Amino acid sequence: MIYRTLKDLCPMTEFRIESKSNPVIKMAKKLKEKKYRNETRLFLVEGFRFLEEALKSGKKIDKIFYVPEKEEDFRKYIEPNLKGEEIYSVPEALLKELSSTVHPQGVIGVVHMDESSDNHGADPFRNSMYLYLDGLQDPGNLGTIIRSAHAAEAGGILLGKNTVDPYSDKVLRSSMGSIFHLPLYRDGDMMLKKLQNQGYKLAVTSLDATRSIYEEDLAQNLILVIGNEGSGVTKEIQDNAEMLLKIPMPGGAESLNAAVAASVILFEKVRQTQEKYL
Repeated sequence: MIYRTLKDLCPMTEFRIESKSNPVIKMAKKLKEKKYRNETRLFLVEGFRFLEEALKSGKKIDKIFYVPEKEEDFRKYIEPNLKGEEIYSVPEALLKELSSTVHPQGVIGVVHMDESSDNHGADPFRNSMYLYLDGLQDPGNLGTIIRSAHAAEAGGILLGKNTVDPYSDKVLRSSMGSIFHLPLYRDGDMMLKKLQNQGYKLAVTSLDATRSIYEEDLAQNLILVIGNEGSGVTKEIQDNAEMLLKIPMPGGAESLNAAVAASVILFEKVRQTQEKYL
């Protein structure tokens, strides 16, 4: 049952849900599954600061659930950014039904996926670096790459086949809110071809590379490929690469973590670009 109330101290309309069999709760709970997220183009965002970031970035929020015990945090982080979203007050036990964490923070939002990035945006060629993920599987790696790409002002992330779902809770948490500021291209292969047709060079890390990232000219339009953590970049992508890169490792380690390698290259590109144009 839903009880509709109007808060004395707040002009927003709020609803109360107390049963986990309520259809609104059942719908939101399904969003913990990748299949349902893809069908509805919705995903869950948990935590006051994280949801505040989504609201401030202009993302469309469908519904917000919070526990009354966290009303002070709700008024501080969420209420000032509301634009007419549906607000539901729920018991803590009910919020746990939607949460993917052991100790929920007290608020969860249902957020629309960014359709503009899926449609490649109005001007997808304004940035000089994009990343293509070739079967990346670790959620923590993807979240960290999104965060580094945002910080380095990359144009976006191209999601290749078999890449981990960017809207899973583990990816979202590790992105630290950067996912709301960086375009994600779900049809990464199509976008890859478009960028190549615009003159972007395909760059991959390779043991066959003869020049390091400090010797190559990274201050140009590039698509940096990050491969699967175990098998690396596929042969098809490797064969089509126009630039082979290596990261000097004088300590003798066999390889770097995928997210670390991506971050090192991204910020070497930032350094070279600033030296060339600033």
